[in-house]
Amino acid sequence: MLTFFKPFIGIFLLFAGQLMAQQGVDEGVELLKNHKIEEARTIFLTYKDSPVAREYLGDIACFRKEWDRGIDYYKTLVKEYPDSADYHFKLGGALGMKAYYGSKFEAALILGDIKKHLKKAADLDPGHLEARRALVELYAQLPEIIGGSKTIAESYVADLERLNELDALMAEGFIYREDQYDELASLKYQQALRTAIKKPELIVRNYLKYEIGEAAAIYELEPEAATALLKDYIENYGYQDLKSPAWAYYRLAQIQRAQENKANAMKYINQALTIDPHLERADEEKRKIMAM
Repeated sequence: MLTFFKPFIGIFLLFAGQLMAQQGVDEGVELLKNHKIEEARTIFLTYKDSPVAREYLGDIACFRKEWDRGIDYYKTLVKEYPDSADYHFKLGGALGMKAYYGSKFEAALILGDIKKHLKKAADLDPGHLEARRALVELYAQLPEIIGGSKTIAESYVADLERLNELDALMAEGFIYREDQYDELASLKYQQALRTAIKKPELIVRNYLKYEIGEAAAIYELEPEAATALLKDYIENYGYQDLKSPAWAYYRLAQIQRAQENKANAMKYINQALTIDPHLERADEEKRKIMAM
């Protein structure tokens, strides 16, 4: 009689284990939403056999700029799920950040893998916005001698025009900025800012608010709208966002300096430096404000 029930006991135990793992992962996700990164990481490590937990572990590693650790997690996921556009995108993105922060020699060694995984993500998912934005920036920045191509970058812009007008405008602005066509870049970023105001539903990622605010700060575009976007970015900042709130405060300081509002500019630059005392270019910006 007991022998008869053995298969059912095995199925029950497997289901119970999966249920417990899912509950544990859900608890980790809630902690992430509340910015309790280390507590969430501890829980995900307990359930690292779960692909969802491993993905979050990779995300947390990249949030902390631990690129190699993030790459290792994403590699296991790509190996197990080779048809996942998101896993290929995250692996390509982590490799890209490693190249950005590493040496030129190291970047050259992994350039092929960066392209391979970002292109695979775009091929697997015709609607993947972030993969196409990344490919635009990659091909626009690389010299032709090592595989850069404005034509390929523009082909991905064409994809974005079909998918999301706002992402397409930001991508076009980036290409013009890279080519040092400042007037055309400013025009595209102005269009992007106005589109974001008129069609807020196109702001599908929090980080897009920072990107638009950054462009507005650099090109001195519509300060009130840019300020609102940057403040909203700070309020909704999370582990998936590439720039810390310190950078958003830095951009707010730039906007206020351009408006000749010394008191507000000083307030924002001090907030930036409180968060990150070593923030690149912040000391220079503070000197400019003090000289007003």
